[in-house]
Amino acid sequence: MISVDPRGEAMFDSKKLIVCAAVAASALVVAAPLAQAQAKQPKITARPRTLMVNATATLKGSGFPANTVIQLRECGRTFWLAPDYPCTANEEAVTTDRGGRFRTTFQAGLCPEGEPGKMPTERVCYIGELVTGEDTGSLVGAAKITVTYP
Repeated sequence: MISVDPRGEAMFDSKKLIVCAAVAASALVVAAPLAQAQAKQPKITARPRTLMVNATATLKGSGFPANTVIQLRECGRTFWLAPDYPCTANEEAVTTDRGGRFRTTFQAGLCPEGEPGKMPTERVCYIGELVTGEDTGSLVGAAKITVTYP
């Protein structure tokens, strides 16, 4: 790519330079999605997954930003458009550790707009990190739970 002429001045081979630049750029294009795919997606698990309204579930989360306070909510859907708000009043703030993990307890409510469960007194709800946009709401890493009621 670079050579020296008889006078000691650097000379560039433009064709080789263009090829090297193209190879480097294509390596970046391939590496970026690969790095994103390998990054952990946020995920929350709940135990037990079926519980009576007002009972407490243990939540374990992973793949969240490190050392960050996140707000957990229970909602009847994982995504919605404003002005809908399918969430209970129950909210839990939790701080992730340096690995982006957390463990906490959460008292289950009876989520509005949750899907009916298998039994007449069951409702499917989700617990996740509440993220709101201008006209949207969503739960990141949501755990699916079934809440029963009398």
